[in-house]
Amino acid sequence: MRARGGLDQAFRRFFRAVAPDVVGLLVAQGQVSVAATGAFLDWSEGGATDVAALVTLEHDADEARRALLGALRAALATPIDQEDLYILSERCDRVVNALRDIALSAEALAWSPDRHAARMAAELHAGMTALVEGFAQLRGDFGPAGVAADQARTHARSVVWRYRDAVSELYRSSDLQAAVVGRELYRPYARAAYLVEAVADRLWYVVLADV
Repeated sequence: MRARGGLDQAFRRFFRAVAPDVVGLLVAQGQVSVAATGAFLDWSEGGATDVAALVTLEHDADEARRALLGALRAALATPIDQEDLYILSERCDRVVNALRDIALSAEALAWSPDRHAARMAAELHAGMTALVEGFAQLRGDFGPAGVAADQARTHARSVVWRYRDAVSELYRSSDLQAAVVGRELYRPYARAAYLVEAVADRLWYVVLADV
């Protein structure tokens, strides 16, 4: 068993040396995702970012994902399982799509983000930032990637708690229409948090698969 384990490690080192930098491309897509969550945070805080900028960042994320998928198709072997890379990429894409959709819905309903939305957006941005830091660790010792995944999960769960606080306040409001619209816009923030947590879960799976 020891000999086989040593052989497996040798193959891994060889493939990491000759494969295209798919981890780098995953990190690049992740960096666009971080830019998108940062812009979404600014929008949620009432900053200068508008909906059009978020749509543009979503397109940029799609381009980065296509670059990764192209490399995966061309690669004979990759240092990380192709399925894992595909799923991490796809789940990051879902996060960015979700944030774009929140902004588009808000625009359609003439809803302006409030302090609850800003707090949830801050946690989403922190979670995505942690994930991309974890992606960068997949070039070497995978252990720190697991730590980053845990950090991202913590931020994602904080969104859910903040969502509950936001909804609780809405139900005490005397403005029924505002409460209904607010709840419809708060809920996607919580769903986006579950998407961030899904990325973290898959990142942990990659860490465990390397053991």
